Amino acid sequence: MNRTEFEQFILAWYPSESDCPWASHPRHKVFRHRGNRKWFALIMNVSRDKLGLSGSDMLDVVNLKCDPLLIPSLR
Repeated sequence: MNRTEFEQFILAWYPSESDCPWASHPRHKVFRHRGNRKWFALIMNVSRDKLGLSGSDMLDVVNLKCDPLLIPSLR
């Protein structure tokens, strides 16, 4: 699944909306619940070297909020 497919999946399955709150990072996208506007997912692009990987090309990274009990199964 690529970034576009993932974004479409979120918007299709969850009552949410997305926005890009940082002008200096236009590809960083936050997904928020429609009702309370709290965020549950952040998609950002980060260079490989910032993640301790070789190279400097950009990777899409997802940060998800979830119940702590679910974290082991997501890893």
